[in-house]
Amino acid sequence: MSHIYYQPPDEAIQEDYGSDEGPANHGEGKDWDETELELCGAIRTNITSPCDLTGEVHPILSNWIPAPSTPSDDGPSDEVLIPELHQPLLLASRILEREALPWFSDFFIEDIFSPSYAGYLRPFVENDRQKDQDKTPLVIVRHHKARWATPAMRQYWCQLAAERLRSEELTSRVRWSLDDSIVHTKRAYGYTPRYPHTPGEKHKIDLPDLIIEYDKLAKLRGEKGRTLTVLLMRPFARRLYDLRVMGGRGREEYCRTAFMAAVTMLHELAHVIYWQDFRAVNRRLYEPFYGGDLEMELGDSLIASIFGGWTPVLVNWTSGWHFNPTFQDGIAWCQCLNWDYHTKRPRYRAHYSIRVD
Repeated sequence: MSHIYYQPPDEAIQEDYGSDEGPANHGEGKDWDETELELCGAIRTNITSPCDLTGEVHPILSNWIPAPSTPSDDGPSDEVLIPELHQPLLLASRILEREALPWFSDFFIEDIFSPSYAGYLRPFVENDRQKDQDKTPLVIVRHHKARWATPAMRQYWCQLAAERLRSEELTSRVRWSLDDSIVHTKRAYGYTPRYPHTPGEKHKIDLPDLIIEYDKLAKLRGEKGRTLTVLLMRPFARRLYDLRVMGGRGREEYCRTAFMAAVTMLHELAHVIYWQDFRAVNRRLYEPFYGGDLEMELGDSLIASIFGGWTPVLVNWTSGWHFNPTFQDGIAWCQCLNWDYHTKRPRYRAHYSIRVD
């Protein structure tokens, strides 16, 4: 397989690599070579693979809110674009219920915000600042991988997760919307604000005090948890629309775009499961580690649990990808560091190309 050795970036751009939040960027190691990728079958194979999934979109993925159109908008409206996501939504639904339930079950077996929870972080110093920010768990305990967990117990926990993920209480508080600015402002293909974002509004910065104010209003209305609007980059739907109009539903680029859209939605859903609880707020807005993960990133954790310790990222050798995102290049596998698969933090992080077939 073709690969690139990618040196971990500075802390300021830490979020831009190793997840579906951005492509495999340039580093000081070996850059992608188009000829290598073509020879190993990662791009331009002319293999056709029609996207023809059928079935039901999972309820937690089905509540889409169109952003209001403005006279300056270029291209189809959200009412036209959202149906273009039907194939990636079906793919995400199948992966969710067939592969992801064990991961989600660990958030429902116990109250992860209880002081008696095994993964709870207790402050060593008693002061107001630390009390305020350390009321969240440090680690999500992986019950389904415990040696004492019997097959019957694991089956019950997965059934519990399936029921909770389909419950009206949860699905009514998870909304989805297409967005143009997250890829520019957040350098992300998807983003989950910790407050009930209104589709089309200018982004606010996630700040603890702002989130707490929104939470107070929601509690006064009798809501049982935080309502979250998940933002998905609009170019996903726009490119699927353009390819369909051009008769390209069987092309590599269509399948690649649909696959990465599905992965991005699942990635953001992992964040939703944690942040939908009112108690998931601390001063640094950090997330817990999941099991043996070496990074506090629940989205990557879920995707890595599905794909054996790896997360897919887009290959891109052009500068300014976040201003003009493209899906014409290949997809690569990136290591997700954890104690199960990749325990040694490398000097250069390797991205391995994914064969099209």
